[in-house]
Amino acid sequence: MAITWNFFSFLAKLPKIIVFLVIIYILIKVIKAFIRDCFSYNENPFLKRAYNFFDPYHQSIFCYKYKWYTILLLIGAIYLLCKIYIPPEMASYEKGMYAASSILNNPITYFLNYIIHENLGHNMFCTFGQNWFCYFSGNFIETLVPIIIYLFSLQLRGGLFFSPTLLFWISTTFYEAGIYASDAQASKLALTMSDMVSDAAAGTVKGDWYYTLTHFHILEKAETVGLILEIIACIIFAFAIYSVIEYFRRLTQAGIEEQY
Repeated sequence: MAITWNFFSFLAKLPKIIVFLVIIYILIKVIKAFIRDCFSYNENPFLKRAYNFFDPYHQSIFCYKYKWYTILLLIGAIYLLCKIYIPPEMASYEKGMYAASSILNNPITYFLNYIIHENLGHNMFCTFGQNWFCYFSGNFIETLVPIIIYLFSLQLRGGLFFSPTLLFWISTTFYEAGIYASDAQASKLALTMSDMVSDAAAGTVKGDWYYTLTHFHILEKAETVGLILEIIACIIFAFAIYSVIEYFRRLTQAGIEEQY
């Protein structure tokens, strides 16, 4: 895929980009202030206890140390990841089938996700009937499993060590869902069959997202749904990268505190 850079075109977009960054920065500061106030034990003891139940050692992304420059770097990283991992030719390009996507669409997580997708998703819920949730259950359980494992890791002292891997795993499930959701109407991608070995040629069978989106009468919005899922994947991926920085920051801080 050819990438072109037009400096003057970038300058024309620069004011909009700056306004967008400022709005996002303010929004994040408001959310962070809201979380800090909500989890104040004196003012909201119920919310404080509820949050501590899920994150007793304050290791989730809500408790990372954010400065104004780290927030801007996160926004920039999310924007860059979206530019890299989301092809612009959404209607005609085989989404996800290009070199850069091999990180989020790699064979290791793909195989793991697919085992969960078929065995814990379809094989479990499709026994209750061929309804829309039967088709949706594959991606739903595929994403739910790493989220549950991530929540469990937060119960462990030092669980932040696992956050980069688990957040990355979660991001791959959203990315793969986005690829196939955006293809629900076009049916340009070959689909792996339930035996996990054979593939159905493009256009010969309908995928899970075709039946899911058809049920809600939004099949024509398939690419928009796919785009939203892929953006979520890029956001979580950016936090996975940032969690590495947060882990070493806390490790360094703990070492300094032990010295004194």
